[in-house]
Amino acid sequence: MENNNHNNNNNMVDLNVGGTQYSISLRTLTSQAGSLLENYFKSLNNDTDNTAADQEESDRQSSSTLQHPAIVKLSDRSYFIDRDGDLFRHVLNFLRNGRLCLPDRFDETQLLLQEARFYRLPSMEKALLTKDLALSGINLGKASDASVEQGHILISYRGTFNFGRGTHLDAKFRKLYRILVCGKVLLCKEVFGDMLNESRDPDRCGNNQYTSRMYLKHNSLELAFDTLAEHGFSLLAACASGVNPILDNSCRRAADNEEQRWNHYNEFVFYRPSSA
Repeated sequence: MENNNHNNNNNMVDLNVGGTQYSISLRTLTSQAGSLLENYFKSLNNDTDNTAADQEESDRQSSSTLQHPAIVKLSDRSYFIDRDGDLFRHVLNFLRNGRLCLPDRFDETQLLLQEARFYRLPSMEKALLTKDLALSGINLGKASDASVEQGHILISYRGTFNFGRGTHLDAKFRKLYRILVCGKVLLCKEVFGDMLNESRDPDRCGNNQYTSRMYLKHNSLELAFDTLAEHGFSLLAACASGVNPILDNSCRRAADNEEQRWNHYNEFVFYRPSSA
């Protein structure tokens, strides 16, 4: 009986997230492969069957791997996470259910999106972006079952990395200014629907014309790539360029500005063959 209680205790983790207390099973906490929580707490799964002789060595190895500036170990299987405690319940529900479950009239989508990115939950991030666009009245568009037209669509963006401050200097967050869309107007509208912003295209020469002035109303590359894949497009080619701080005088004068030093420009060419 005591061994069963010990194993049950070892399967639980107590979290203090921004002052809000949670008790979570290790199975739930590590359910999303590649997430921050899975990477941080997966070594604890190895401790459940350890003998007393193995525990000291396990603790020594865990101390070298369980490190993150926003997570502090308080005691054995008790941790503090410096994030929004109220929003964490939605993260926890996602870990439990494997899908996004939010209450009606939920109005903190953007805040929860930041939490999903912090905890490295791309599927939750995509679900939140899709929900936000749907609430904004944006038609995400779906591939038609009818015959499709072949063609190319070029996706490009200029971006940098938003570095953390203070104790979070190791944190690097991708920062995109705008995702540009180039290609035949009709094809771009078919794929991206109302996600496409046409306000920068003054020519408006018709749907059979080509344009390089459109851009997306969101800044998620993953959502753009998924949308193209859903419409039968495959990546054909890609290229990238970046700032050279040694040759760029303006960048050298602002050497302390990390964002400027990491400015880059990327292009991705997608192609879809025709189908009868």
